[in-house]
Amino acid sequence: MKNKTRVKMTYVWGFILILAGLLLNYFNVGNPNFKIFGGIGNWFIYIGFVGLIIATVRLLSRKKERKIDERMEFVATKALRITFLFLILGTFIVMIIDGVKTINTPYHLFMSYMICLLLIVYFIAYKILLNKN
Repeated sequence: MKNKTRVKMTYVWGFILILAGLLLNYFNVGNPNFKIFGGIGNWFIYIGFVGLIIATVRLLSRKKERKIDERMEFVATKALRITFLFLILGTFIVMIIDGVKTINTPYHLFMSYMICLLLIVYFIAYKILLNKN
């Protein structure tokens, strides 16, 4: 996919998320228990604006087009599969642990830790597979 097409798709998704957030706030839909943002609508608006900022930076950056070979795509796909399997296994383990003893971590903290852990797992899997192949 070309860089301009990705930027357009990111702009569209950003605007969709902002509109969804505004609608959720207008109809007062969503859980108000988020500590930082106050609700799901505000969270969608925040993520939409982050998407718009990323799209603008991509549009303004004038980088050389990198050549990606099939090996790199193969390694990235395998690392993504490993990360997805880790996500499924991890959620299953969390359900078991939560059934034995209730997890008292706030939701926003739990999700941010989980996302960071998934990024670390992807990075490690990619580096290991890149060195192995």
